[in-house]
Amino acid sequence: MSTAGGAPQDPAPAHGRPPTGDAGPGAAGNPGPASGTGASAARQPIPHWIFALAMLVVLEPPLLIVAWALNTDLANGHLIAIALVGGLFISLPSLAIFGLAVMWDRRLKGGQSVQGLPAGLTGARASRVSAIALVVSTVALGAVLALLLGAWALVAIPPLALSLASAWLMARAI
Repeated sequence: MSTAGGAPQDPAPAHGRPPTGDAGPGAAGNPGPASGTGASAARQPIPHWIFALAMLVVLEPPLLIVAWALNTDLANGHLIAIALVGGLFISLPSLAIFGLAVMWDRRLKGGQSVQGLPAGLTGARASRVSAIALVVSTVALGAVLALLLGAWALVAIPPLALSLASAWLMARAI
């Protein structure tokens, strides 16, 4: 395919998504100076290490169950309970918070508003308050787990780190 000037043009990349970075101001996904974002607030990709951390959080409970099956005396026989309860009440909420933080980051970086919510609930101040609340609650949960589980609370580090990374994503969106 070629343009009117005869220069070749790729209709769409192989992965099915429209090309990024080539579109001019005002194109879909690329707000121009008229939107007030300018070049300084260019859409930053989400770091790959956060997704690797999320995969560790997903795989941790099954790995703990396998470790318990190999040695039922680990954690005085309570490793299966730590895996199941931790997976349900720590890992799963951390993954849900991460998903919401990714959506929050993409929507606010893209300059989109959230339909049905006032602007005050989705702006910079709301991002800051939400990020601070998430950090405080994550640190408090970590302290409670350390008191309850002792050294076995170390297995909660990946989900708690994912929650802190989610707070960073939310704060980055401002």
